Amino acid sequence: MKANLGMAIVILVLLSTSGNAQEHEKRVRNFYLDKNGGGMEVRVTDPKDKQAREEVRHELQQAARTRSAVSSLEMQKYSDDIKYRYEKTALGARVHITAKNQVALRAVQDFLRFQMSDTGRGTEVTFSFIGQTSLVVVPVTVNNRGPYKFLLDTGASNSILSEGVAENLQIPAGRTDTLYTTGGNIRVTLREIQTLQIGDARLNHVEIAVATFGLLKTLAVDGILGGDYLRRFKISIDYDKQVVQIEPCCPEPMSLLAV
Repeated sequence: MKANLGMAIVILVLLSTSGNAQEHEKRVRNFYLDKNGGGMEVRVTDPKDKQAREEVRHELQQAARTRSAVSSLEMQKYSDDIKYRYEKTALGARVHITAKNQVALRAVQDFLRFQMSDTGRGTEVTFSFIGQTSLVVVPVTVNNRGPYKFLLDTGASNSILSEGVAENLQIPAGRTDTLYTTGGNIRVTLREIQTLQIGDARLNHVEIAVATFGLLKTLAVDGILGGDYLRRFKISIDYDKQVVQIEPCCPEPMSLLAV
């Protein structure tokens, strides 16, 4: 089965401003990469704080107009080949940056990667083992619900969500397909979930296979994280400390929807 995934990397970090710590808690800044460039989104943490939301929108509108806070010296060399688009969101705004050629694209994505690194793009997640085995289970949120227990399986080509969780979350069923595994063929339904997230590493608009899979019940997990998710990140596992380090990787080959 080949899943048609629309994804965008989003790493959640606190917005660095000149305000105090309490002001920081009012906003979250997201950097993301896609095949045409990437961008930055800022949202308020309190949906009722209309003043903070309008301040965010004003600041990002100015940033898009003047290209301040979303540019580098290298990007300025290719200013004619880089486009900035301001857009309001429900909780704030975003600035989407697109490049017309590969040189400008490299400058844009280098800048965004630096911003991710500078603000702590990696995320550490504590995991558990299944019984006395070396099988790793990580906490995952689906559509901002959970956390659910997912087996981290670097050898699996596709991620799987249990039918029970899918039904509880009322995720609409999509087309049916067959997943080919070493243990036999599995009939699945392909369903789109809004978010799939481990720690601060999140994918949006993910098509995932949903099935009643005996292995999930045997291992007492809610799903499996396979290569279609893991290939978008650099994954490091520290078995002694029982933590998984996740960093964004390889945005170019993605098929993306706007975040």
